[in-house]
Amino acid sequence: MLLLLFAEGLTILSIRGAITFRVFIGLLLVPPIALKVVTTTYRFARYYAEARPYVRRGPPHPLLRLVGPLLIVTTVVPLGSGIWLLSVGPEKAGLLLTVHEGGFVVRFGLTAMHVVGHLRESVVLAAKDWRRATLRRSVRGRGARAGAVALSLVAGVALGALVTPTATAWSGHRVSIDGHL
Repeated sequence: MLLLLFAEGLTILSIRGAITFRVFIGLLLVPPIALKVVTTTYRFARYYAEARPYVRRGPPHPLLRLVGPLLIVTTVVPLGSGIWLLSVGPEKAGLLLTVHEGGFVVRFGLTAMHVVGHLRESVVLAAKDWRRATLRRSVRGRGARAGAVALSLVAGVALGALVTPTATAWSGHRVSIDGHL
């Protein structure tokens, strides 16, 4: 997901020339991000419901507890406003485009904090997962997780393929930095 978010961010360098690619990546990200929000919310609920396995791991760092919900909101805002922009077209973008761009900028900063906050843990867990897989010992739930991620990516590609053609209205319009046409 981080690679897709990074690729989407790179499209800002040539927004006019990369608008179709940007729309496709944004749409591709919708199902995997929805999956991430659902699974994170589930873990959050299980921890605060005092389910033993979740409590045993302990709470996340206080900064990450603050950043997490903000990251969800600032992820939903650019995705939702981007889809909305596709439906209204460039002629009626106005404030909505400003919200979209602002949400993206704020999300970028929060994502950086989130990634740095989870970097060590992610590397350790990925190494354990990889090592167990090479030793042919299955990690509990690994297949279901991989299947859910694969299914969300397939759904994202399908969504992108179906909706991206509507972005052609945007490729012919010049949008200024302040979001006005």
